[in-house]
Amino acid sequence: IVLFRNSKDEIGALVDLCPHRGAALSLGRVNADGCLECPYHGWQFDTDGACTHVPLNNPADLQLSKLSAVSLPTRIVAGLVWVFTGLGEAPEPQLPASLIRSTESYFHYHEVWNAHWTRLVENALDYAHLPYVHRNSFGGEIVKNATESGSFVEFEIERAEHSVRLFNRLHSIDSGCAIEPGFAFEWYQPNLVVLKFDEMGIPIRMHSFAIPLDRERTRYLLAFELLEPYSADVAQQFLDPIVEDRVTIESQIGEIPTTTEECNVPSDRATLMFRRWYHQTFDRQAVSI
Repeated sequence: IVLFRNSKDEIGALVDLCPHRGAALSLGRVNADGCLECPYHGWQFDTDGACTHVPLNNPADLQLSKLSAVSLPTRIVAGLVWVFTGLGEAPEPQLPASLIRSTESYFHYHEVWNAHWTRLVENALDYAHLPYVHRNSFGGEIVKNATESGSFVEFEIERAEHSVRLFNRLHSIDSGCAIEPGFAFEWYQPNLVVLKFDEMGIPIRMHSFAIPLDRERTRYLLAFELLEPYSADVAQQFLDPIVEDRVTIESQIGEIPTTTEECNVPSDRATLMFRRWYHQTFDRQAVSI
């Protein structure tokens, strides 16, 4: 997909493929008229995908209406551009209230990681990695409870039409009693995970987006909802350790496998839920990302 703005600041989203000879439109430029110009032969397209000009040809010999690029519907919600890639009329994005209502949310971090987007979503749902990948940052306290005290994690899962709410808490192996307050996170299909640290007394909610660029690269975008005046400092403290995940995630090959291709244990319950959904929802032969 290629995104661009025209001279009226309107956003266009086109399939990144020129209908002429298949060149990537994203390698082109936006000209003075606000049209996207193909880098190969200079064909020009507006935000609706309509071809507006074909150089070196007599306009009388052309049917421009048959030379359109494929356009995709867009919405701007919560400061983000949403692109609908399905069939039929584009629905409104299903988003958490914490992202829509907050005027204090700001987009704090984004970076391209060399991994399939499903790996980043799965990682955001994976509580069990915290005491090890993040042992020197916010996972340090979990290390004490998880390893020194001897514990196991339990999940509560609540399903809605377009989202799943998960609540996890550590329990003592000896007594079975909870040994920490636990916290909740929400997954909005397909690629948004909300970490609700405010339920642990930390005044932020972190919205984690895994935006696919291709099969091997993902743009990782974090949006923080600030619940207190001093929350920006707290958000920065959480942001710094986030990149600790990157080396491990980039060592994983390709998309997440099916639930039967690797060894699994009870602490994988949340990530297995995502794997089942992904492989049941997406036909691998039809999806190009």
